[in-house]
Amino acid sequence: MKKYITQDRLKQNNTADIFIFILEKGTTTRREIEWETGFSWGTVSSNVAFLIEKGYVVEEKSRKTGGAGRLTYELRPNGEKIVSIGLDVNRTAMSAEVVGLDLSVKQCFTEPFAAQNQSELLAQAEELCRRAIEWCGESYRVFSIGIAFQGSVNGREGFSLRFPQIQDWIPYNVKEHFSARFELPIYLGHDPKCMLLAELSRKKYSDCVLVRVDEGIGMAVAQDGRILDDTEKFELGHTVSVRKGLPCVCGKEGCLEAYASLRGITERLGVSVEALFQNPERYAEPLAEAASYLELALYNVCMLFRPQKLILTGRAMELAPFAAAVTDGIRVRGVTLKTDLAISAAFGAAAESMKSAIKRFDI
Repeated sequence: MKKYITQDRLKQNNTADIFIFILEKGTTTRREIEWETGFSWGTVSSNVAFLIEKGYVVEEKSRKTGGAGRLTYELRPNGEKIVSIGLDVNRTAMSAEVVGLDLSVKQCFTEPFAAQNQSELLAQAEELCRRAIEWCGESYRVFSIGIAFQGSVNGREGFSLRFPQIQDWIPYNVKEHFSARFELPIYLGHDPKCMLLAELSRKKYSDCVLVRVDEGIGMAVAQDGRILDDTEKFELGHTVSVRKGLPCVCGKEGCLEAYASLRGITERLGVSVEALFQNPERYAEPLAEAASYLELALYNVCMLFRPQKLILTGRAMELAPFAAAVTDGIRVRGVTLKTDLAISAAFGAAAESMKSAIKRFDI
């Protein structure tokens, strides 16, 4: 049976496409939308008028003038009134950010990870999200919620399949859970993917790889400026580095994560994360050994994907002996190495949730 697109659906798709175009450009004009999208002037004008009327887009006089000295008007997302909430659910810490449609950060919240089981984790994440929404009050309208989740994630279906060091984790539809609680569009993604989305939202790379080294090790890949659809299946941390090696939380032996993640390093040394950070020089030799495993894995990743840029982030990269050993050992022609500890998974989740919500835009 053939499926036909209705006029209402066509109008909704056009509105969504134009809204996303404005969101990605940051600042644009009606004429630019017409030229670059191929929509007719009438379609552009009617949809832009609708977005302005609803408060999603603001139109202002431009400092530039058009031909013959005529004034031009610029369109931009209304970041002063409409925001999205981003969450980073990670064992290192839980964080939330309030992000405007113009990608301006309004407020940040961070708290220690306190959950001991699955229900406590969901409750803590939910309460942190509620805290961010309550902060918005009447000053901002919340448009969507984006959630970056550590562990094994099926973002397309909205499931968290496994979370590090939470025993008896049952695969759970996080997207459905938060949608029911807050009645807003929800985006769920693997935390490295959300960090790479944050990077791509502000800087344009054709091909890059991001690796986050925290309690676990996660990876995301972008090619031709787009993140690969199956990024959440790039379980770099669970590739086997040592045959018949140390046991991993995934059930295998010898995984990279068991040797080069914060969890793996501290378990091998028999010290707490706090003790490791208080005196990292004392553990310079075992940290260099751990770095050697990660370095080899990263070299293979670079040879496989040939990225323009390799981005390393995560709390483990704050350990000077470990970070130095990793970065000093990677030398791949054509690949620029960057260590950036400020990339926010919460920000990336919020930014992506905007586009995800717009695609389901209810006119």
